Amino acid sequence: MTIRCVLDGLLLYATLRPEPPRVVVFDGDESFILEAVEALYYELVAATREELLGLERAYFRLLRRAADFRSVENGDAAPA
Repeated sequence: MTIRCVLDGLLLYATLRPEPPRVVVFDGDESFILEAVEALYYELVAATREELLGLERAYFRLLRRAADFRSVENGDAAPA
């Protein structure tokens, strides 16, 4: 899935894991864990249906869809 920081517009690739930490975000060679409350500062740009459901189950409801959100098929969500 691809997310965007609402503060600076930076596009980032993120993965949803089956166990904690649930969302890991990649910024170049570095990665960080996205906490549910930090989701206020990001918006979802592209995700599969499975990723959307996984985010809801993991209590990431604060991660809103961007105005330009696009749903992608499995394997189509290329890193930003």
